[in-house]
Amino acid sequence: MRSMDPMKPPTNPPMNATDRQRTLDYFERLGRDKVRLYSAIDCDRYLGGWQVRELADQWLDEKAAEENPVPLWRRIVRRR
Repeated sequence: MRSMDPMKPPTNPPMNATDRQRTLDYFERLGRDKVRLYSAIDCDRYLGGWQVRELADQWLDEKAAEENPVPLWRRIVRRR
């Protein structure tokens, strides 16, 4: 049963692999800009609880890393 104390946030059950994958697919459909906007404005309302907020932050970090190409000299040095 949920706590009726307004000072205590409701507890969310941990995300399982299926929920996580569905959320990541949803992020892909929304796109980077909308996910960033929704998580900045009101993540609880638009996306979900704190677990989804953390997943959105991770997803946005991964997308930012994908957009920054690795310089040629780093790729050459890594191969050795």
